[in-house]
Amino acid sequence: MVKKMVLYDKLYNLESYKDKNDLVLRYEKYLHELTKGFTNTQVKIKKKREFDNRIEIYIEGPEEIFVRNLLKKEIGSIIEFDDVKVGDILKGTMTEVGHVGFGIFLDCALTMPDKDVLLPLYTLRKQLENNKKVSVYKIIKKYDFINYFPLFVKITDINSENKSIKAEIAPKSLGLFDRIINDKIEALFISGATKQQFKKALIKKGHLRDIVSIERFGFLENIVLLKQDSNAIGIISEIGNFLSKCKFSVLIPERIS
Repeated sequence: MVKKMVLYDKLYNLESYKDKNDLVLRYEKYLHELTKGFTNTQVKIKKKREFDNRIEIYIEGPEEIFVRNLLKKEIGSIIEFDDVKVGDILKGTMTEVGHVGFGIFLDCALTMPDKDVLLPLYTLRKQLENNKKVSVYKIIKKYDFINYFPLFVKITDINSENKSIKAEIAPKSLGLFDRIINDKIEALFISGATKQQFKKALIKKGHLRDIVSIERFGFLENIVLLKQDSNAIGIISEIGNFLSKCKFSVLIPERIS
């Protein structure tokens, strides 16, 4: 029996490729690398959904249940609104950052209906500002939050009547901010390029030695932790030309502490 699955990852920034199918082919290769241990089961891309840029795949073979579970764990998949429960940990990427003053919305791949998850301002103040009464715009500037910035969140409230959902930042993501502050290191976030493309740019400019780790959050979202005394803004200025139309942000310990 063939299983259909819609994955969490979004494919965007297609205009930076001469052939717009190139990114889809890269993603297909990525899927094959993840599932190469299941030689009797095929994973095929059916299409990239135009309305949300997510990938719909087919899984066919005797190990299809195991492959589905693997992809759900490593990448994630869309989730129906009614299946979400208070206390669930979801991963999401920021969307329309700075468009509203009462919080920040995240795309956590919720469907039926399609809904974004809200990080309310009072929660951001509590978790990131020690309850100081600062505006959401100051928080965004301090942490250099941009669209597609990744966070793990814990669901705190679900309103079934108006189909709204609220969350707080989960410990896994708070731990990233704590590490940056405690270790006094800068971090660099990039959206719109694969981990391999980003690594290639670092090698070209001799900056691979500045890297502690590259953490892939999504196929086109990566957070890079730098060694002490490495400068994130300086690295962006040198590698930016190699990563067409990608977006960057930086986390600086002195600014967020």
